[in-house]
Amino acid sequence: MTYEGLRLKVLKYWRVGLADWRKKQLKSTDFTIISNNCWGGMIYESYNLPKESPTVGMFFMAKDYIEFLSDLKGYISGKLTFIKLEESRWKEMPQISGDKRFGHYPVGVLSNGKNTIEIFFLHYHSEQEAREKWERRIQRINWDKLLVKFNDQNGCTETEVEKFMSLPFKNKLFFTCKHWLNENGGYTVIHQFPKHDFIMASYEPFGKNKYIDVTSVINQL
Repeated sequence: MTYEGLRLKVLKYWRVGLADWRKKQLKSTDFTIISNNCWGGMIYESYNLPKESPTVGMFFMAKDYIEFLSDLKGYISGKLTFIKLEESRWKEMPQISGDKRFGHYPVGVLSNGKNTIEIFFLHYHSEQEAREKWERRIQRINWDKLLVKFNDQNGCTETEVEKFMSLPFKNKLFFTCKHWLNENGGYTVIHQFPKHDFIMASYEPFGKNKYIDVTSVINQL
């Protein structure tokens, strides 16, 4: 097991084991997290809550995620189809081709009627499962209590960071291990060991730590 895998396994016990205690700290539980990776799903688990977001158990390439956010309601109400792995426009990217899990999960294409993006349903076993959960969870979105999260994974460049910072969402979080902008740039820099070029999943905060109090953020939605 890798160091990252070990951290994730240990953190899951802490995340799930104290979930009911964390849940008692919440003012309400009907919030929706839109995330570019599995962080949203882990947050719901950390409070022992049903997953009220379609962006659970999946990830986007950074450019596609920013496009997704640029017309969130349009894409949410858009058409979801599936493609063969070799048809993915991202298949040559090291974040995709270099992952041994590629080829063992569905790849979706979501259209807003003008453009398309790809969704990598990492933790789904079939296209049917991915579609059913996507369609069920988009009905649960609470547009009045929306938290939009991004990080520096999957091909994120300064262009995507700047676009994310300019998006007109009231509640946004951006986790990174780099200093992209100035100290007051509206993002959280997290120190990791060992160092990587992007934030690792096991270092993305949940609950409360020295970087952020996620419970407090949710209570302010």
